[in-house]
Amino acid sequence: MTEKEKSGHMLRAMRKNTKIIMLVVAVAFVGLMVFEWGMDVSGRSSPAATGEVGVVNGTPISYQAYNRTLRALTDQARQEKGAALNDQEIDQLEEQAWNQLVTRILVDQELKRLGIKVTDEEIRMAFQTSPPPWLMSNEMFQTGGEFDYEKYLDFFSGPAADPMLLLQIEEYYRDVLPRTRLMELVSTGVYVANSELWAIYRDRSEQVQVSYLAIDPELMVADEEVSVTEEELRRYYEENREEFRQPPTAEVTMVQVSRQPSRADTAAALERAQRMRSELLEGADFEAMAEEYSDDRASAEAGGDLGWFERGDMAPEFEEAAFRLEPGAISEPVQTNVGYHLIKVEEREDERVRASHILFSIALGGQSEDELLGRVDRMEAIGLRQGLQAAIDSLDLPSNRVTLSQESEFVPGMGPFGPAIEWAFHDSTYVGDLSPVYETGQGFVVFELESRSPESYLSFADAEPSIRRRVLQQKKLETAHWRAEEIEEKLAAGAVLEEVAAEENLQVQTTPLFTRLDFVPGLGQSNRVIGTAFGLERNEVAGPIESDGQLFFIRLDARVPASKQTFDARMENLRAQLTRQRQQTAVEEWLSDLRERAEIEDYRQELFTPRS
Repeated sequence: MTEKEKSGHMLRAMRKNTKIIMLVVAVAFVGLMVFEWGMDVSGRSSPAATGEVGVVNGTPISYQAYNRTLRALTDQARQEKGAALNDQEIDQLEEQAWNQLVTRILVDQELKRLGIKVTDEEIRMAFQTSPPPWLMSNEMFQTGGEFDYEKYLDFFSGPAADPMLLLQIEEYYRDVLPRTRLMELVSTGVYVANSELWAIYRDRSEQVQVSYLAIDPELMVADEEVSVTEEELRRYYEENREEFRQPPTAEVTMVQVSRQPSRADTAAALERAQRMRSELLEGADFEAMAEEYSDDRASAEAGGDLGWFERGDMAPEFEEAAFRLEPGAISEPVQTNVGYHLIKVEEREDERVRASHILFSIALGGQSEDELLGRVDRMEAIGLRQGLQAAIDSLDLPSNRVTLSQESEFVPGMGPFGPAIEWAFHDSTYVGDLSPVYETGQGFVVFELESRSPESYLSFADAEPSIRRRVLQQKKLETAHWRAEEIEEKLAAGAVLEEVAAEENLQVQTTPLFTRLDFVPGLGQSNRVIGTAFGLERNEVAGPIESDGQLFFIRLDARVPASKQTFDARMENLRAQLTRQRQQTAVEEWLSDLRERAEIEDYRQELFTPRS
């Protein structure tokens, strides 16, 4: 039977079994859009009566659709993490679920407005040319680890095809294919010209080496050589007032309860490692044990294989044990800051080894976890009744008083933690209120609001020290420019850069070869100095060039041109890469504009008790 006959027979069988046509899309660009959203959007009356969580241009989002999408995202995130999610992670997933549903409705509305539909012929062609990706990765349709098109055709043209599976595939791709066409329509016209490709390739590939003389005004000009008047300071303050704006702030007391394992937890992890080592020495398969039991899930999927590494790549304790082992041997349990490791060296070459490991992380055990949760519960109970300070005194808890800014998610002593900022500046939060107890990756944290301050401006008296430094720096730079002009005159008269540097008690530095995109020690990245370097002829000197508060003189010592031959060989791959990137950008900008113009009502705060 020919491929065409197989295809025709397969489609007839599908029509007979399911009375639908399976739909599949060949455009990989859909992957950029991640259209993996919930499918259910219900009718509406009032939010309270129907459980609507929002409305987009008149189209409601039901609680069921929102909850289904959130549940799918949560299950996926929990599986990827291999542990329970903390409050901040759940907050992020809630926002992601909302954004996915809003975007889906906006796209559905555009599909309807533009009348984009799919024909049976397009379905047939898509089915023939591009099997669904999850079927291509299914072992049932693979031979030797590769997708087998013949197996795919044979299965769906035969009686073994499950009608329910066909129905699900049909529904999914009927949803995807019109969206693919819409995304193609949005990104149509994206093209990268040869001249632009060459410029991009040249920026990545062409290299130069320069010698340079740097003049740092802070070092060259002493404070006594410049003067700053009161009038200059006040003028700077008035002309740059926005620099001294202070965003709204909140003073809070913060208590963190660390999820610190006990000695018993450490002993339990060691016992697990020792027990596993005994099983391995008795003949258990290391790879299988790593896949099932290792707490390092990234390497566990590869049987614990860490690949090749050299000295300095791993933790010192791990590295010392690995380089001491003979190939095939299994180490005693080795403790690092992440737990206990059983290490097996697979190969050794000179000063590098390829090793596998099984990790037993040191985590809170049942009793330790119960004690921690009990301590947190008591802290919250006392805090709600008597205030957080009473809980701190009663339970001997460490605390800090920190300042939060409404314009930053940074929490001193914690790092970025958006829920705390949202709670501290929420209209319903008052001085003396206790925040929810937040679970983080390190343990638990709670806040009590002590005070809040509105937006303000630093007074001149408070700002004066920083203003003085800035004005002083500017005057030093101006003075350094005068000296740089003297150096420029000497170089123009034929003096050599090294000679001038010696006269000025300065030092000439030489860079390694670098491209336009590299960070260059001493010069920086993507600034005027770098740009000037690529415009010079060999031995040509340029300067003074002002960059990052310093003045530079540079001389081109060497140039390695970009290879036109290599560019010609890579041009089409580069064009495809940049085209995909710009198509994605075009779609993202279109979606952003669509959202800005939409009428979106968000009822979530009315329906749910906020976590933050």
